[in-house]
Amino acid sequence: GILYVFRNVLAIPDPLVSPSSGSLAAQVETHDTLIGVLEDQLAADFFLTLISSSADQPRLKDLRPTLLDIVYYLFYRVPVSALFDQPHHTWFDGPENNSKAHNKSSRHNNFGGVYAVSTGEGTIMPVFSTREVLRPFANLFKKRAKVDKPKDAADALSVDLQWRIVDPSSIATLRRIAAVFIESCFNPFILALFEDSRMNGTVVDGFTPRLMYVSAYFVDISLANPAIDLGSTCALVQTHVFGQVMRCASAYVELKHWTGLEPAMYCLQQTLLSLSKMRGAKLDPLADNILSNLFYDGDALDLFVMLCRVYKPRKNTRAFLEQVARLTETFLDTLREYAQTKAGMVVRTKVKRRVPKTQSTMDADMDMDPGVEAEEMDDEDIGDESNLVTQVEEVLVEREFNISRYEAAFAVADVVKSYSHLLSPPSAIEHVFPMLRRIAITHQRPHLFFKKPIMQRLLTLFDDQLTYPNRSEMIDLAAWIFRQYMVVLDSPSLMAHYKAEPLDNRMAMECVMTFLKQSSAGKAVEPVITRNLIELRASTPETKLETKPENRPEEWDEEEEYLAHASSALPLGSTAASMAGAIAEINEDDLDFYGGHGDDFDFDNMLNN
Repeated sequence: GILYVFRNVLAIPDPLVSPSSGSLAAQVETHDTLIGVLEDQLAADFFLTLISSSADQPRLKDLRPTLLDIVYYLFYRVPVSALFDQPHHTWFDGPENNSKAHNKSSRHNNFGGVYAVSTGEGTIMPVFSTREVLRPFANLFKKRAKVDKPKDAADALSVDLQWRIVDPSSIATLRRIAAVFIESCFNPFILALFEDSRMNGTVVDGFTPRLMYVSAYFVDISLANPAIDLGSTCALVQTHVFGQVMRCASAYVELKHWTGLEPAMYCLQQTLLSLSKMRGAKLDPLADNILSNLFYDGDALDLFVMLCRVYKPRKNTRAFLEQVARLTETFLDTLREYAQTKAGMVVRTKVKRRVPKTQSTMDADMDMDPGVEAEEMDDEDIGDESNLVTQVEEVLVEREFNISRYEAAFAVADVVKSYSHLLSPPSAIEHVFPMLRRIAITHQRPHLFFKKPIMQRLLTLFDDQLTYPNRSEMIDLAAWIFRQYMVVLDSPSLMAHYKAEPLDNRMAMECVMTFLKQSSAGKAVEPVITRNLIELRASTPETKLETKPENRPEEWDEEEEYLAHASSALPLGSTAASMAGAIAEINEDDLDFYGGHGDDFDFDNMLNN
């Protein structure tokens, strides 16, 4: 009950007041004052002691969710960057000098017997702090948790990301609390909470999204400060915990539980950044183990493709889309670095094969109960051609991984449409630009941008009054797209083929055309759509690619068919290759190689590689 009082008082939010309000802001912003009182009265130390003790004492298990909320509300609306605005010599420097700072943080290890807690039944329990050795790795990712659709989205606790301005007097206090929490509490406490979440039997509950957010928040702090040992926040990079976060993210996508998906993405992003930093250090074997299993599973790879395609302006926030862009780029950077160090990297994925019906029947008979007699086949049945009707089955196979082909899975209209919402006004451009350039130039699909809303958002980038990261590179990319867009508008046949939509803002178009005539932007890269292409299309009859070979065997691998089309592509740079790249559009059926559409994620056998 005492903890509920502290939790509820900390949960009272301050109104979001403009910094220009002056004295009014000081009157209504009381959260920093409350933090100061908790520090002066040793309440913060009491919370840290309970947190450290609850990790290994079963009688304190019921306090863990409330203690998690207290930690969350102590750092309520405080961005990680705010903790580093003031210069400091080391992470453990507080308001006192350096010699006392280390002693202040380490004294939490000797709290045994200082506090006593009553259980309510006349029993008094001593509370003390322990340094728990990390438990050994559990078995590989177990079966996914039970997925129950939430009855009401409002029942789930949300994460408030409306950052506030933190009073300088509170920064030192929060920095000290974070240092002690990371050093003495983080690993055992977070591991215990993830175990509690797993035992609940469902991924949709009140505290799992907040648990993932708090975990990622303190990993973010550890990555921002080199004085913190990465081993102090390595709970998230244990196989069973990382697999649990992946399963939660998969379930949130399936259930369209967006409030839970956003902190899950933040947790995945910080874990990937931590793994990248661990590589080459003393924790390299741990990082290599997690990454090898992550990149081996095709369903896990497909999850990140699906995340880029789920955004809906009426259902998701702009912050949600920014988190998608940050996570995706972090994942692709980590994947690219890992693939460069691993020769012959393979991926386990699902492919569709057509097999004779009699073969699947025989397999089913082999799995029958031994006590049930199998039905015998007559000689007439064996020769009957009706039994040779083929059916499609999904099987798991191992294929050599091709990162270029995997990145092509992002080059679809849904991804372009989603990312374009971050162009007007420009935000998270440092994460948006690599994806858009990859789609338009690397995979030669500028035609995906030729839609009226997308082109209007691209026009925003040319505004001289806007400043954003990678401005020159982004304008160069937009100019490259617009130059080919103009070529398509001049040809009714190309407009019909690409389904290009003209802009009705004549003044804006004239300004862009004037800019393109006077500027060299967008000329460094060879265009995909040129006037030579128009002449070539007029003189060359269109041919359709065969959907299947004439001598197609009874058993056919759908992936081999996709590879047959991909291998027929001409080298980039030639006119014919440019035409092929321009008219190419990914068919969603071709994504089956990566476990494409809506399949549940199964991480059971990821360590069997």
